[in-house]
Amino acid sequence: MDLDPDTFLTTVYVEIDTFCAQHPAPVRRGPHPRMSDSEVLTVMLVGQWHGTSERGTLAWIAQTYHAAFPVLLSPSAFNRRARRLAGLVTTLLHDLAQRLAVWEEWFEIVDGLPVPLAAWTRGKRRKCFPPEEADLGYGGTDKSAYYGISLMLCVTGSGVITGLVTAPANNAERWSLSALLAWRHDPTVVPMGIEAIPSAAKHGRTLVGPVGHRLSPATAGPAVTDVYLADRGFTGDDWDRAWRERYYAQVMTPADLPPTLRHWFHDARQCIETVNGVLTDVLHIRFPRARTEAGLITRIVSKCAALNLGIFINRRVQRPDLALGTLFRG
Repeated sequence: MDLDPDTFLTTVYVEIDTFCAQHPAPVRRGPHPRMSDSEVLTVMLVGQWHGTSERGTLAWIAQTYHAAFPVLLSPSAFNRRARRLAGLVTTLLHDLAQRLAVWEEWFEIVDGLPVPLAAWTRGKRRKCFPPEEADLGYGGTDKSAYYGISLMLCVTGSGVITGLVTAPANNAERWSLSALLAWRHDPTVVPMGIEAIPSAAKHGRTLVGPVGHRLSPATAGPAVTDVYLADRGFTGDDWDRAWRERYYAQVMTPADLPPTLRHWFHDARQCIETVNGVLTDVLHIRFPRARTEAGLITRIVSKCAALNLGIFINRRVQRPDLALGTLFRG
């Protein structure tokens, strides 16, 4: 069963309005807002299918769905409201994960996704963000160079996003995973440093990390399981020991399994590759056109929440979980 655009828009608004009634945002002084939080969140999430520009999304909503949103904010006012609601979008992300029964899973899958913010030449010549927020790095299957951030995703076997951590592109993925596990264990803790890895410290290796953005402790989310499937890049006895002893997490890589189980392991990990593809090709996570850290994290969290919301709607209408490219033609 496929949804027509009006039904999709109505379904999204009803779900978000119900969520906002259960999680009201703090009351702010000033005149009554022209758009409610539910309307702003609906435009934010539906707009992820349309593109990366809020200005373009608002113009598209005004032209296509004027009857549903007769009053729209200006692009600058909308951006300010969206940044203020970033924490609420994070809560929505985890709320949808719980409603999708992630607690039934016995393992989660982790992987890094490069998110370019600008072309390599522009990032090298004129960096748009401070180095603790974004930097030059290498990522992807071809380890190509880019300027931006690295997104550490944690998903279930069905593709539901349960947590994420962002860091500059030059941050080693092991540090990003360490930060995610640390903040799941205790959101107030400082993630482990180089002193926790004797093999690296002994040989004088320089590793960048651990770092995280403003909302990273909140976006990491609560722990669902203590078993994580990771690729070969996370292999290391010292790292395994540190994660297990500090955060009670078992990070499994192909090297930890007998040959008879590696086919199952690689098959299970294909899910996160599909999630990365959906975020890239359907929800337009590359080059999000952010100018500030708050705007960048708001866009990243909104796209992840949109993915979980799409899975939630797909299950309601009995469609495949990750068939998001055909769910709504933005």
